[in-house]
Amino acid sequence: MARLELCGATVAYDGFTLVNVSFASEGGEILALIGRNGAGKTTTIDSVMGLTNLRSGEVRWNGQTVTRANAHRFKQRIGYVGAGQDYYPNVRVGAFLRAVSGFYSRWDTAAAAGYLSAFNIDPGKRLSELSGGTRVKLSLAIALSHGAELFLLDEPTAGLDPIVREQVLELLERLARERDACILFSTHITQDVEKIASRMLFLVDGTLRLDADMKTLEERFVKLRLDAAGALPERVGRRGVVLSDRFIIMESADAADLAGWERLPLRMEDVLIYLEGGVRDAPAD
Repeated sequence: MARLELCGATVAYDGFTLVNVSFASEGGEILALIGRNGAGKTTTIDSVMGLTNLRSGEVRWNGQTVTRANAHRFKQRIGYVGAGQDYYPNVRVGAFLRAVSGFYSRWDTAAAAGYLSAFNIDPGKRLSELSGGTRVKLSLAIALSHGAELFLLDEPTAGLDPIVREQVLELLERLARERDACILFSTHITQDVEKIASRMLFLVDGTLRLDADMKTLEERFVKLRLDAAGALPERVGRRGVVLSDRFIIMESADAADLAGWERLPLRMEDVLIYLEGGVRDAPAD
């Protein structure tokens, strides 16, 4: 079974540092990188792909450290999908795929044609004529046509209409279930993650603050409705983060003595706000 590990990755740019990020993913899992814009999601994916210079840390694939000597073989296993990828605008889809095929030793021309048909992508169209959703599907078709085992998706559903977003999410679920693929999926659209993710990795200001599945989140955190006066006792307020004048999010252990307070369904965005220590308006329940 495929296994990806990112071990202690630290990357420094002007004004931003990714600090000691570590996680592992088994085939069949969908890991969601969650965080606000600028939290380090793209830098984390770039670190896995070898597109950044790690100050410290390493990437491991199936137990083997990725080095300069074997990086090409590792990249043969990667399927990358990003929002708004720029291709040569005047090149037609069919010609583009023929050019791309030369980069992959396991390219399957028949499979590529089949995926174009399945995704309703006209090989005669110019790349500039493709919608954002069709470009995402084209990237997935390329990844599927060279037998990728690791899918790295950087905000792939950003800007897509709801129908195409749902199609992309369903495809990712099938890849994990039927191919045992490793999928690392970054987004700030928490509703997408709630639909398909096995685990959530919460990034805050370049630091991995929490690695958990949904059940763990529901056990660790609680969302309470404030009383009519709009405030919990001061001792509680110091332990939680107020979302608005009506709600508060806190760790379950700190809420053990609040059995009388009304508990509300927990959302991942609530947890992210708690981890950031910020105050935001919450959507009405």
